[in-house]
Amino acid sequence: MPKNTEVSGPRLTFDRPEQIIGFLLKSLQHSLRHSVEGALRKQGIDLSFAHFVALYGLHCEPGITGAQLARRAFVSAQTMNSVLRRLELDGRIERRPHPDSRRADSWSVTETGVADLDLAREVGASTFARMLAPLDGTEIAAFEDYLRRCITALEGEVPPREAATEPAKRGRATRPAAQRAERST
Repeated sequence: MPKNTEVSGPRLTFDRPEQIIGFLLKSLQHSLRHSVEGALRKQGIDLSFAHFVALYGLHCEPGITGAQLARRAFVSAQTMNSVLRRLELDGRIERRPHPDSRRADSWSVTETGVADLDLAREVGASTFARMLAPLDGTEIAAFEDYLRRCITALEGEVPPREAATEPAKRGRATRPAAQRAERST
């Protein structure tokens, strides 16, 4: 039976879960980014979600290069370069020559950046709490587990379960290949 799911727009109809999951994940990411940015603005913190992520990344890994930070933030090196330049102009981060590469810069958070990051993290925490409020602790743990398992499967570390990737077949039931091989020997 097709599912009708309304997500911030016209009614969408999908026959199978794999047709909507990607859309829902992207919608969640968009809603989260929009909510965090709105909450930051409301508190008078002049940071976008991208600036917040970059500051947090630099705080966790001082001295990281812009290219490494871009990979961790899932953006292009060019996008991260723009984010870093803005943060540098605002006095939130500083640049030094990278010790291992003459072509790369090493970035770190300034005291001003740490203060802004601390405020932004409080705002972010309240947004995450609001997002997860409809779920109980068991559901949150399961949700995290599901997301991690999906990421692992896409990265090719674990083969996906057959049942999850093949649609159910109609008609005569067939035995798995291993059982057919055992029976024929």
